[in-house]
Amino acid sequence: MNIGIIVYSLTNHTLTAATRLKEKLSADEHEVTLERAETVGPAKPQFENAELKTKPPVDGYDALVFACPVRGGTIPSPMKRYLEQIPSLQDKKVACLVTHFFRREWGANQVLAAMQALCESKGATVRGTGDVRWFSLHRKQQIAQVVENVSQLYGS
Repeated sequence: MNIGIIVYSLTNHTLTAATRLKEKLSADEHEVTLERAETVGPAKPQFENAELKTKPPVDGYDALVFACPVRGGTIPSPMKRYLEQIPSLQDKKVACLVTHFFRREWGANQVLAAMQALCESKGATVRGTGDVRWFSLHRKQQIAQVVENVSQLYGS
């Protein structure tokens, strides 16, 4: 399966989790491309409303994983703009992944639900979601579990 992992990562926490997912999916013999949605200007919170410098295309992939951090209980504006500008995700198998600092119910649940709704509004079939609480003592295990769960969504 040809899988695209599209990441918005301000601090590289989300990128770290997405990279591990890419390694696992590649080991499972999928063709995997990791691409970043990036803004014009420095990667700092005050530039999150900046114009998107990169808008990775989604056609050509059988499946997609969209990954981003939680920002104030919402989707970071660059990832939200990126998802909104995608013309169609019709017939795409999608998973959503977030990284966050606080308890899941303090933002991660809301962001995952919003990402799922955006993807489904474009015709995607959302097969699953995952989250990693970054400042957890069990972060490495959480990353490993999310990687395993998402890889199972696409078959090994």
